[in-house]
Amino acid sequence: MARNKYPEETVQKILDVSRTLFREKGYDHTTIQDIVNALGMSKGAVYHHFKSKEEIMDRLTDVYYDEAEWFMDIRLDPSLNGLEKLKEILRFLFTDKKKFELDKLMPYSNKDNPRLRTLILDSTIRDSAPFIAELIEEGIRDGSIHVTRPKELSETMMILMNVWIGMFAENREDFLIKIDYFQEFCEKMGLPVIDERIKEAIIGYYDEVMKEQPGRA
Repeated sequence: MARNKYPEETVQKILDVSRTLFREKGYDHTTIQDIVNALGMSKGAVYHHFKSKEEIMDRLTDVYYDEAEWFMDIRLDPSLNGLEKLKEILRFLFTDKKKFELDKLMPYSNKDNPRLRTLILDSTIRDSAPFIAELIEEGIRDGSIHVTRPKELSETMMILMNVWIGMFAENREDFLIKIDYFQEFCEKMGLPVIDERIKEAIIGYYDEVMKEQPGRA
């Protein structure tokens, strides 16, 4: 069998085609065979890079963060303290159009998909929480944040956002109740990161992205 001399190009083609199919057919209705057929590759060539469509979706998320210049611009902005950086990152996450397009690919039914649910939880603990913990620690050093357990708080915070709210808010009313609780939780933990501007952005995100996800009321 001939060796693929350009594996990066192959991966990019798989991602591009998968993104298009997820958008046109819906994630739940797209199969690996659909992706293989659209690519004109063998199934083995696709499985060499991705074992499932869940892994493809996970990589699409990684690519978004790798290419999000605003993310590091905020992270390295010397004019912002730790709390301000957290707020700005949240505001961008809930207003960035590229993030909207990515999240629209995700079905509400992912809460019933054990493999995808595990990938989301793993990514939350492995990738998102440590980054948030760094900003909380920065806020502790500069005096803008007053908490004692940044690692544990960042993990709890991101699990609540990505899993409890993101995956289990059944409708707009339930979403708003969960956001109110999340705001109260953060404030009681010494992390007043959800102000009215952020809350407005989060609600706007639901109205533009989450309510359109198949299966959500």
